[in-house]
Amino acid sequence: MPYPVDTAHAPHSHDLIAGYLRHLAALGRADTTRDTYADELCRLDRRLPEGLVYACADELRDAIHTGQRGAAHIAKITAAVTGFFAWATRPSDPYLDFNPAVDLPRAAVKPRRPRPITSDELADILRRAREPMRTWYLLAAGNGLRCVEVSRLDRADVTEQATWIRGKGGKERIVPTHPAVWAAVKGLPSGPVARNRDGSHANRVQVQERANYHLQRTLGHRAVSMHRLRHWHGTYVHQAAGGDIRVTQELLGHASPNTTSVYVATIGGAKAAAVHALPLPV
Repeated sequence: MPYPVDTAHAPHSHDLIAGYLRHLAALGRADTTRDTYADELCRLDRRLPEGLVYACADELRDAIHTGQRGAAHIAKITAAVTGFFAWATRPSDPYLDFNPAVDLPRAAVKPRRPRPITSDELADILRRAREPMRTWYLLAAGNGLRCVEVSRLDRADVTEQATWIRGKGGKERIVPTHPAVWAAVKGLPSGPVARNRDGSHANRVQVQERANYHLQRTLGHRAVSMHRLRHWHGTYVHQAAGGDIRVTQELLGHASPNTTSVYVATIGGAKAAAVHALPLPV
Protein backbone atom coordinates (compact mmCIF):
# COMPACT_ATOMS: atom_id res chain seq x y z
CA MET A 1 0.00 0.00 0.00
CA PRO A 2 1.56 3.38 -1.02
CA TYR A 3 2.52 5.91 1.62
CA PRO A 4 -0.50 8.20 2.12
CA VAL A 5 -0.03 11.79 0.92
CA ASP A 6 -2.94 13.87 2.20
CA THR A 7 -3.62 16.89 4.37
CA ALA A 8 -2.94 14.91 7.54
CA HIS A 9 0.52 13.85 6.39
CA ALA A 10 1.46 16.96 4.38
CA PRO A 11 -0.82 19.85 5.36
CA HIS A 12 0.84 22.47 3.13
CA SER A 13 2.21 20.66 0.08
CA HIS A 14 0.29 17.41 -0.38
CA ASP A 15 -0.83 18.18 -3.95
CA LEU A 16 2.69 18.90 -5.20
CA ILE A 17 4.22 15.98 -3.32
CA ALA A 18 1.60 13.65 -4.81
CA GLY A 19 2.37 15.05 -8.26
CA TYR A 20 6.08 14.42 -7.78
CA LEU A 21 5.41 10.82 -6.74
CA ARG A 22 3.31 10.28 -9.89
CA HIS A 23 6.28 11.64 -11.85
CA LEU A 24 8.61 9.14 -10.16
CA ALA A 25 6.17 6.32 -10.89
CA ALA A 26 6.13 7.30 -14.58
CA LEU A 27 9.92 7.12 -14.57
CA GLY A 28 9.72 3.58 -13.19
CA ARG A 29 11.24 4.34 -9.81
CA ALA A 30 10.82 1.53 -7.29
CA ASP A 31 7.86 1.50 -4.88
CA THR A 32 10.26 1.51 -1.95
CA THR A 33 12.00 4.65 -3.26
CA ARG A 34 8.70 6.46 -3.77
CA ASP A 35 7.47 5.50 -0.29
CA THR A 36 10.74 6.63 1.28
CA TYR A 37 10.67 9.97 -0.55
CA ALA A 38 7.00 10.48 0.33
CA ASP A 39 7.72 9.85 4.00
CA GLU A 40 10.64 12.27 4.14
CA LEU A 41 8.93 15.03 2.15
CA CYS A 42 5.74 14.81 4.23
CA ARG A 43 7.75 14.94 7.46
CA LEU A 44 9.49 18.10 6.28
CA ASP A 45 6.18 19.64 5.22
CA ARG A 46 4.83 19.11 8.74
CA ARG A 47 7.98 20.35 10.44
CA LEU A 48 8.76 23.51 8.45
CA PRO A 49 6.91 26.65 9.66
CA GLU A 50 5.07 27.24 6.37
CA GLY A 51 5.55 23.85 4.78
CA LEU A 52 7.89 22.53 2.14
CA VAL A 53 6.87 24.67 -0.84
CA TYR A 54 7.30 27.93 1.06
CA ALA A 55 10.62 27.06 2.70
CA CYS A 56 13.72 29.13 2.11
CA ALA A 57 17.19 27.63 1.65
CA ASP A 58 18.24 28.23 5.27
CA GLU A 59 15.09 26.61 6.65
CA LEU A 60 15.61 23.54 4.47
CA ARG A 61 19.25 23.24 5.48
CA ASP A 62 18.49 23.53 9.19
CA ALA A 63 15.59 21.05 8.98
CA ILE A 64 17.70 18.45 7.20
CA HIS A 65 21.05 18.85 8.95
CA THR A 66 20.21 18.09 12.55
CA GLY A 67 22.47 16.49 15.12
CA GLN A 68 20.23 13.44 15.42
CA ARG A 69 20.73 12.28 11.83
CA GLY A 70 23.60 10.33 10.37
CA ALA A 71 25.20 11.11 7.01
CA ALA A 72 23.30 8.38 5.15
CA HIS A 73 19.92 9.65 6.39
CA ILE A 74 20.85 13.24 5.50
CA ALA A 75 21.88 12.12 2.02
CA LYS A 76 18.55 10.32 1.57
CA ILE A 77 16.48 13.35 2.60
CA THR A 78 18.63 15.67 0.46
CA ALA A 79 18.06 13.45 -2.59
CA ALA A 80 14.30 13.54 -2.02
CA VAL A 81 14.22 17.32 -1.56
CA THR A 82 16.50 18.21 -4.47
CA GLY A 83 14.57 15.89 -6.78
CA PHE A 84 11.26 17.35 -5.67
CA PHE A 85 12.28 20.97 -6.26
CA ALA A 86 14.03 20.19 -9.55
CA TRP A 87 10.75 18.67 -10.78
CA ALA A 88 8.60 21.51 -9.35
CA THR A 89 10.74 24.22 -11.04
CA ARG A 90 11.44 22.47 -14.36
CA PRO A 91 11.43 25.09 -17.16
CA SER A 92 9.00 23.18 -19.39
CA ASP A 93 6.12 23.28 -16.88
CA PRO A 94 7.08 24.92 -13.56
CA TYR A 95 4.85 24.83 -10.50
CA LEU A 96 7.22 26.98 -8.46
CA ASP A 97 9.39 29.90 -9.53
CA PHE A 98 12.21 29.38 -7.02
CA ASN A 99 14.35 26.37 -6.12
CA PRO A 100 15.62 26.68 -2.52
CA ALA A 101 17.39 23.29 -2.71
CA VAL A 102 19.96 24.25 -5.36
CA ASP A 103 22.78 24.85 -2.90
CA LEU A 104 21.89 22.38 -0.16
CA PRO A 105 25.09 20.93 1.35
CA ARG A 106 25.71 17.28 0.59
CA ALA A 107 26.52 14.81 3.34
CA ALA A 108 29.74 12.83 3.06
CA VAL A 109 28.57 9.21 3.13
CA LYS A 110 31.12 6.51 3.75
CA PRO A 111 31.06 3.66 1.23
CA ARG A 112 28.85 0.83 2.40
CA ARG A 113 30.52 -2.39 3.41
CA PRO A 114 28.94 -5.82 3.22
CA ARG A 115 27.65 -6.99 6.60
CA PRO A 116 26.79 -10.67 6.17
CA ILE A 117 25.70 -12.61 9.20
CA THR A 118 27.87 -15.56 10.17
CA SER A 119 27.03 -19.07 9.05
CA ASP A 120 26.64 -20.04 12.72
CA GLU A 121 24.03 -17.30 13.17
CA LEU A 122 22.23 -18.43 10.03
CA ALA A 123 22.24 -22.05 11.21
CA ASP A 124 20.66 -21.04 14.51
CA ILE A 125 18.06 -18.92 12.77
CA LEU A 126 17.03 -21.68 10.37
CA ARG A 127 16.93 -24.23 13.19
CA ARG A 128 14.63 -22.21 15.47
CA ALA A 129 12.61 -19.91 13.19
CA ARG A 130 8.86 -20.39 12.83
CA GLU A 131 7.03 -20.49 9.54
CA PRO A 132 6.42 -18.57 7.37
CA MET A 133 9.44 -16.51 8.44
CA ARG A 134 11.82 -19.45 8.07
CA THR A 135 10.88 -19.75 4.40
CA TRP A 136 11.41 -16.01 3.94
CA TYR A 137 14.87 -16.32 5.52
CA LEU A 138 15.72 -19.16 3.14
CA LEU A 139 14.59 -17.05 0.18
CA ALA A 140 16.83 -14.18 1.32
CA ALA A 141 19.89 -16.30 2.11
CA GLY A 142 19.47 -19.03 -0.50
CA ASN A 143 18.09 -17.09 -3.48
CA GLY A 144 19.03 -13.51 -2.56
CA LEU A 145 15.53 -12.01 -2.40
CA ARG A 146 14.84 -8.58 -0.96
CA CYS A 147 11.82 -8.06 1.32
CA VAL A 148 9.87 -6.43 -1.52
CA GLU A 149 10.64 -9.45 -3.71
CA VAL A 150 9.45 -11.89 -1.06
CA SER A 151 6.24 -9.87 -0.79
CA ARG A 152 5.57 -10.22 -4.53
CA LEU A 153 6.44 -13.91 -4.82
CA ASP A 154 3.78 -16.52 -5.65
CA ARG A 155 4.15 -20.24 -5.17
CA ALA A 156 3.94 -20.68 -8.96
CA ASP A 157 7.02 -18.47 -9.37
CA VAL A 158 9.24 -21.14 -7.79
CA THR A 159 10.16 -24.40 -9.47
CA GLU A 160 12.82 -26.92 -8.58
CA GLN A 161 15.05 -25.39 -11.25
CA ALA A 162 14.37 -21.65 -11.14
CA THR A 163 12.74 -18.79 -9.24
CA TRP A 164 11.10 -15.88 -11.07
CA ILE A 165 11.61 -12.66 -9.11
CA ARG A 166 9.84 -9.31 -9.53
CA GLY A 167 12.47 -6.85 -8.40
CA LYS A 168 12.85 -3.16 -7.70
CA GLY A 169 11.42 -0.75 -10.23
CA GLY A 170 9.41 -3.49 -11.96
CA LYS A 171 12.56 -5.29 -13.13
CA GLU A 172 12.45 -9.06 -13.29
CA ARG A 173 15.10 -11.74 -13.05
CA ILE A 174 15.24 -15.51 -12.94
CA VAL A 175 17.68 -17.22 -10.58
CA PRO A 176 18.40 -20.89 -9.93
CA THR A 177 16.46 -22.30 -6.97
CA HIS A 178 18.60 -23.55 -4.10
CA PRO A 179 17.56 -27.10 -3.10
CA ALA A 180 16.82 -25.97 0.48
CA VAL A 181 14.53 -23.23 -0.86
CA TRP A 182 12.69 -25.75 -3.02
CA ALA A 183 12.27 -28.09 -0.05
CA ALA A 184 10.62 -25.26 1.91
CA VAL A 185 8.42 -23.93 -0.89
CA LYS A 186 7.27 -26.99 -2.84
CA GLY A 187 4.54 -27.94 -0.37
CA LEU A 188 3.07 -24.45 -0.01
CA PRO A 189 -0.44 -23.75 -1.33
CA SER A 190 -0.93 -21.73 -4.49
CA GLY A 191 -0.89 -17.95 -4.18
CA PRO A 192 1.35 -15.60 -2.23
CA VAL A 193 4.34 -17.00 -0.35
CA ALA A 194 3.99 -14.10 2.10
CA ARG A 195 0.29 -13.62 2.71
CA ASN A 196 -2.15 -11.84 4.97
CA ARG A 197 -4.97 -13.67 6.75
CA ASP A 198 -7.35 -12.92 3.88
CA GLY A 199 -4.93 -14.59 1.44
CA SER A 200 -3.69 -11.38 -0.19
CA HIS A 201 -0.02 -10.53 -0.66
CA ALA A 202 1.68 -9.07 2.39
CA ASN A 203 3.44 -5.87 1.38
CA ARG A 204 7.14 -5.05 1.70
CA VAL A 205 6.76 -3.30 5.05
CA GLN A 206 4.78 -6.19 6.53
CA VAL A 207 7.38 -8.75 5.41
CA GLN A 208 10.23 -6.61 6.68
CA GLU A 209 8.68 -5.85 10.05
CA ARG A 210 7.48 -9.40 10.72
CA ALA A 211 10.74 -10.98 9.60
CA ASN A 212 12.97 -8.58 11.51
CA TYR A 213 10.83 -8.72 14.66
CA HIS A 214 11.07 -12.52 14.68
CA LEU A 215 14.84 -12.35 14.11
CA GLN A 216 15.55 -9.72 16.73
CA ARG A 217 12.91 -10.21 19.43
CA THR A 218 11.86 -13.85 19.23
CA LEU A 219 15.15 -15.46 18.19
CA GLY A 220 17.37 -12.94 20.00
CA HIS A 221 19.59 -11.93 17.05
CA ARG A 222 19.39 -8.22 17.83
CA ALA A 223 21.78 -7.02 15.11
CA VAL A 224 20.41 -9.23 12.32
CA SER A 225 17.97 -8.11 9.61
CA MET A 226 16.60 -9.63 6.42
CA HIS A 227 19.03 -7.53 4.42
CA ARG A 228 21.99 -9.06 6.24
CA LEU A 229 20.77 -12.49 5.11
CA ARG A 230 20.96 -11.16 1.55
CA HIS A 231 24.51 -9.98 2.32
CA TRP A 232 25.31 -13.55 3.33
CA HIS A 233 23.95 -14.72 -0.03
CA GLY A 234 26.05 -12.21 -1.95
CA THR A 235 29.22 -13.03 -0.03
CA TYR A 236 29.01 -16.80 -0.52
CA VAL A 237 27.70 -16.64 -4.09
CA HIS A 238 30.74 -14.55 -4.97
CA GLN A 239 33.03 -17.13 -3.40
CA ALA A 240 31.17 -20.07 -4.96
CA ALA A 241 31.36 -18.41 -8.40
CA GLY A 242 35.13 -18.14 -8.11
CA GLY A 243 35.04 -14.37 -7.71
CA ASP A 244 32.94 -13.80 -10.83
CA ILE A 245 31.41 -10.37 -10.17
CA ARG A 246 29.04 -10.58 -13.14
CA VAL A 247 27.45 -13.74 -11.75
CA THR A 248 27.02 -12.06 -8.36
CA GLN A 249 25.54 -8.93 -9.94
CA GLU A 250 22.95 -10.87 -11.93
CA LEU A 251 21.92 -13.08 -9.02
CA LEU A 252 21.46 -10.07 -6.71
CA GLY A 253 19.55 -8.12 -9.35
CA HIS A 254 21.74 -5.03 -9.31
CA ALA A 255 20.81 -2.57 -12.06
CA SER A 256 24.39 -1.51 -12.68
CA PRO A 257 27.60 -3.49 -12.52
CA ASN A 258 29.03 -0.58 -10.54
CA THR A 259 26.76 -1.58 -7.68
CA THR A 260 28.55 -4.89 -7.38
CA SER A 261 31.77 -4.19 -9.26
CA VAL A 262 32.91 -4.05 -12.85
CA TYR A 263 31.51 -6.43 -15.44
CA VAL A 264 33.33 -9.66 -16.14
CA ALA A 265 32.43 -12.48 -18.52
CA THR A 266 29.72 -14.89 -17.39
CA ILE A 267 30.35 -18.60 -17.87
CA GLY A 268 27.30 -20.58 -19.03
CA GLY A 269 26.39 -22.59 -15.93
CA ALA A 270 28.17 -20.40 -13.41
CA LYS A 271 25.02 -19.02 -11.76
CA ALA A 272 23.42 -22.40 -11.09
CA ALA A 273 26.73 -23.79 -9.87
CA ALA A 274 27.20 -20.81 -7.53
CA VAL A 275 23.72 -21.10 -6.00
CA HIS A 276 23.88 -24.89 -5.58
CA ALA A 277 27.29 -24.56 -3.93
CA LEU A 278 25.97 -22.22 -1.23
CA PRO A 279 26.69 -23.78 2.19
CA LEU A 280 23.20 -23.19 3.61
CA PRO A 281 23.31 -24.66 7.12
CA VAL A 282 20.14 -26.76 6.88
